Amino acid sequence: MKYTTLFIDLDGTIFNFLKAENAAVKATFLKNGVPITQDEAEIYSEINLSFWEKYERKEIKKEDIFESRFIAFLKKIGKTADTAKIATDYFGELAKLHFLIDGAWETLDALKKMGYFLCATTNGVSKTQHRRIKESGIDKFFDLVCVSEDAKTSKPNKEYFDYVISKCDEKDKSKILVIGDSQSSDVLGALNSGLDICFFNEFSQELKYPVTYEINKITDLIKILQPPC
Repeated sequence: MKYTTLFIDLDGTIFNFLKAENAAVKATFLKNGVPITQDEAEIYSEINLSFWEKYERKEIKKEDIFESRFIAFLKKIGKTADTAKIATDYFGELAKLHFLIDGAWETLDALKKMGYFLCATTNGVSKTQHRRIKESGIDKFFDLVCVSEDAKTSKPNKEYFDYVISKCDEKDKSKILVIGDSQSSDVLGALNSGLDICFFNEFSQELKYPVTYEINKITDLIKILQPPC
């Protein structure tokens, strides 16, 4: 077995984050008396992604994301609301939702049975991520959960992966594989840290960086990591 330890991203890799985000943002605005359409929800998703990408590039601080993305969204669609309350309500709605990517449960179950040490590596808010992991039931698969908020740094920073490695028994980087769907955080983070990367390229993105493995279905990870007979 080449690898002993797997650093597995959550949102977009295990959790269907786009589906959860869509449902959460619609519920939040409805709760605040400002119902939005599906098209508007998709505009929010684009704005939210742009804020997180700026954060990953160290152009803004994390605390600059949470309300500012809603301010930018409302300005874009020409509506007004209490953005501070919306930001708070959104976290509550998102924490309730934990849709899984097709095949994610099967994949985690198989990897666990193969004997890998599974670590969830995720950018985000600790309370929200831990709640989603627990309520979805996938907590039984993970030996360790490392959220960027607890690490005081985030992917793609080398310091984040150094933090995760410090929590693991495995210190040999050649025996650790990073799995994730984001080129700007998972792939770049693995490269920054000297770790192998399996890029979950569900939407057939053009590659920006070299990767060790590339898969289009999360279940394909089982084939890559199946111990040789």
